[in-house]
Formats: sequence, structure tokens, C-alpha cells
Amino acid sequence: MKTSTTEPPHRKERAATRAKPSAGELLRISSWLGLVGFGGGVSVLGMIRHVAVERRRWVTEREFTNTATVAQMLPGGAAANALAHLGLRLGGSRAALAGYAGFILPGALLTLALAWAYVRFGVAPRAAIVLSGLNAGVVGIVAALAIQMVRSSIGRLWQMGVAGGALLLSIAGGAASGEIAAMGIGAGLFIDLAAKRARLERIRRKPRRPGPPVALPDEGQPLPAPASERPGTSRPAHDRGELLAVAPLAFAASAGASGLVALGLLFFRTGLGAYGGGFAIVPQLHATVVDGGWITDRQLASAVAVGKLTPGPVLLMATFVGYVARGLPGAAVATVSIFAAPFALVVVLGGWLLRARSRRPVRAALRGLTPAVVGLMAAAALTLGRTLGGPADVGIAAATALTLTRFPLSPVLVLVVAGSVRWALSLAGL
Repeated sequence: MKTSTTEPPHRKERAATRAKPSAGELLRISSWLGLVGFGGGVSVLGMIRHVAVERRRWVTEREFTNTATVAQMLPGGAAANALAHLGLRLGGSRAALAGYAGFILPGALLTLALAWAYVRFGVAPRAAIVLSGLNAGVVGIVAALAIQMVRSSIGRLWQMGVAGGALLLSIAGGAASGEIAAMGIGAGLFIDLAAKRARLERIRRKPRRPGPPVALPDEGQPLPAPASERPGTSRPAHDRGELLAVAPLAFAASAGASGLVALGLLFFRTGLGAYGGGFAIVPQLHATVVDGGWITDRQLASAVAVGKLTPGPVLLMATFVGYVARGLPGAAVATVSIFAAPFALVVVLGGWLLRARSRRPVRAALRGLTPAVVGLMAAAALTLGRTLGGPADVGIAAATALTLTRFPLSPVLVLVVAGSVRWALSLAGL
């Protein structure tokens, strides 16, 4: 009797021929995701997974999980990073740029239109009241994000210390977000690896104690320690990756006026430290563009609210800030500069991180980076909280934070409700 073997479904799926998108197709799909991707960041990763895994079958479930992991290990928006990394895997640097730029462009254009209306017509009294409600909602959203990250990602006492140190350095010390991220990575490498080394030493010494020789060698010597990880030889990055990474800098440098060059360098540096998304850079922006006299406290709060309300990454607040500070050239330079550093890191480091994410030093660095991001989130909530106009705004911010920590609601929906509630309270004379 002839027997036939059937392959498991997951192997059949793996063996099936998968489509490889062109740069133009990736640009078109990324632009659509950028147009409907309200909330930005992690909230859009589910939509990207639906397209890349289920509909188009560009990658497998496991491959997309790896891509999402790498996207969240790098600064910038997680969704934009994921699309750039998918493009890098499927079509090289050109496809990576198409996926990244396509996702950012719709939100950037809408933010630019809102910034133009903001500067051209100002804010009407009723609109100002609604905008103050949106600002209060943003404060609540940032506070809820910080609380959720504490619950899900911080489980060690030293991590709480790193988070508290990041908060103090950001609020009182005026440190940049990139510097705080470097501090967190350094703390993770030193403390986590030192703790693991101490535990390993204890394990190595235990067999020297007298005991029943059940699992020990006859000589009574300790069992050999696990072999240390060999430093891998990283493969060279894509040849054109470095050229694409420095292209935005050349654009910023050729902008002409010294003010635009300073603006470009400021936002490029800010993009390097945008771990955890756009909210983490708010304290640094306040210490530079507000204290430097480029924009006011209220304008920064409005930029954050618009960045959250429009589709795409929250980092698009840079477009709003750039337009208010330096007009259309400022908006272009700020937008390109803040996204240049994350894109360069995706192209240059993305492939290496995908291979090295399971190594002990990388895991230790991430354990230190996560609480540093939490501290930056808390600092952002406190910085934006200074712009709240009164008890009504404070109540809306608190209600937003409590709601989002208990219920998985869309942040855009919560912002709309916050603005509507503030307008209703103003009609009641509150």
C-alpha cells in the first residue's frame, strides 16, 4: 500500500511563492497606511501586519514579529521603522526609503496645512477652548503610556532607579533625550550584565561544597561555565544605506540661512533620541525651541496635540514647530531632519539588530533603555502639564489617563471626546 505524507500547513505556507513588492507598490501602500494610520507608532503595527502577512504575504508571521521587534528597538516611530525595515528586506535601500517616506508624507502634508491655518488665521476663541481640551487629552495620553510601560516593562528595582534618574535629568538637568537614552543603555549593560555575572559565579562555586556526587564529576570540580558568546562578525550594511542616510543632512545643510541649518541640526539630534516615539522628545523640545524663544509654550502644546490628532507618527509635531518658527522652509527642514536619523539607523543597524537581538549584551541594553524611555514619558507629561489652563483641563487630563489605563480605546477618539467635553464645559461657564 502506498503511503503519502502531507506537509504541515505552516510548511506549505513557507514553501509557497511569496510576492515581492516593487518600490512603487510599497510607496503606494505605505501612503495609504499613513493616511489612515491615526495614533501612529505601535497602534499601526497591526494594520501593517494585516497587509504584509495576511493580504500580500510578503513575509511570514515570524518574520514580521522580528521586524516589529527591531522597529521598536530603534528611535523614531515604530510603524515607520517597520515599513522601512520591510522595504530593506524585500527590495533594499530604495524600497526602504519608499516605505518610510510614503508613511510619513500624508500626515506631514496635513500637519503643514493645519500649521498654515494656525499661523495665518490664529485661533478663534471657541477653537482655543477646544484646543485646550485637546492639549489636556494629550497630557492624559502621555501619562497613561508611562503608567502602562511601568506595568509591562519594569520589574526590577534598578530599572525604577533608571526611570527616576531619567525623569530628574530631563526636568531638572535639561539633558537631551539621546543623552538619557545612552545613560539607560549604559546602566543596563553595567548592572544587568554584572548581576548575571555574579549569579554565574555563585553557580560555579556551588559545586565545590561537599554534597552527594550525583551530577558532579568524580574529581569534585565545578561544572564548566557556559561558553561566552563569541563576538560575531557583523555583515556589511547595504552599500547605498550610508548615502541615503546622509542625504537628508545635505538637504538641511543646503537650506541656506543659518537659522534653518541650526533648526535642521536641532531636529536631527532630537530624532536620534526619539526612543519610545514622539512624546519622549517633548522635554528636549521645550528646553530648545521654547526656552530659545522660537515658539511659545502654548504653541508647543498645540504642536503635540496636532501631531497626535493627525495620521502618521507623533514626530510630525516637528513639521508644525518648523512652520511656526521658520515658515515653509523651516517645516521642510524640520520634517526631513527629525526622520533622517531613525531612517539611517534602520538602514545601517536594522539588519544587525535582527541578528543580534537575542545576544546577552543587546538584551541588557534594552533592559536599561526601557526605563529611561519611561522616565522621558513622565517628563513629557509634566512638561505639557504646565500648559494646562485650569481645573477643567486638569480634570480632563486625569480622566483621560485613568480611562486609557483601564480600557483599550483609540487615542484619537479620546482626544475628540476631550475637546468636546472642554467645549461643553465652556458653555456651562467652567
